[in-house]
Amino acid sequence: MKNHQTCPVCEGSNFKSVAKPFYFRGEREEFNVDTCMNCGFWLTNPAPEGEALAAYYDTEDYVSHTDGKGSLMDRVYGVVRDRAIKSKFRLINNLAGVERNLVDYGAGTGEFLAYAKSQAWEARGFEPSQTARENAQRKSLDLYDPEDRDNLEMESVGVFTLWHVLEHIPDLNETLQYFHTRLMSKGYLVLALPNHESGDAKHYGDNWAAFDVPLHLWHFSKSNIEALARKHGFLLNEVHNMPFDSFYVSLLSEKNATGRMRPLRAFWQGLRSNMSGRKTKNMSSLIYVLRKTA
Repeated sequence: MKNHQTCPVCEGSNFKSVAKPFYFRGEREEFNVDTCMNCGFWLTNPAPEGEALAAYYDTEDYVSHTDGKGSLMDRVYGVVRDRAIKSKFRLINNLAGVERNLVDYGAGTGEFLAYAKSQAWEARGFEPSQTARENAQRKSLDLYDPEDRDNLEMESVGVFTLWHVLEHIPDLNETLQYFHTRLMSKGYLVLALPNHESGDAKHYGDNWAAFDVPLHLWHFSKSNIEALARKHGFLLNEVHNMPFDSFYVSLLSEKNATGRMRPLRAFWQGLRSNMSGRKTKNMSSLIYVLRKTA
């Protein structure tokens, strides 16, 4: 287990426990979430590492690594994912002055990459899961293992995208610096992340599914992203809400809390969260558009 002694955002060393969520894909194993008392960043602490961490991904319930459509949640996830892909692509396609050259980091089974390629973008991806990479090959996509990222010959990248990926990456600062190094001047880093300051997060507390411990090592807010952006040579350019996520996360959270999905209650809570977060850009998940400053 990795016991963090310093905050990866501000290097503070004073932590306080703020939540005790559990692993909901198997036995309800509890994990601790701390906040940095200096900058307010939240992190799973302690957290499993290496093969111990990888074992928590080894489940058929982790649908971002599969194309499974068997269960109700698989189908719900698929509908949300398919509808979100076009919205995500429109955002990328409208970035000012961007080269049509992107790398999707944590590409899953490659649905976003496949759509970007269909729209005449040069698109490549990294994905740690061998199962996901094999599924992507069926779509004629080549995904690379992130462990090989420093050995690959790549020209400067116009856009890096991470759709709910940064929260999984152990070497947070090293990876952000990698993006800055590989991006062309004024290139973009686009991050989709859960938002623990949202209405649904506050409503469900420790049962909020987007804690997703221990897979999620870091738990972000807008102020954290601004601080990390400055630290690594980026400017936070835009913030966008992700309204579909509120409903999906609320479905999972209802199951965590009650043992049943209760779709009507989940829909109502997702709607409330979206209404409260619409103007303030504070929904269950947010997209952050960071621009390289030099």
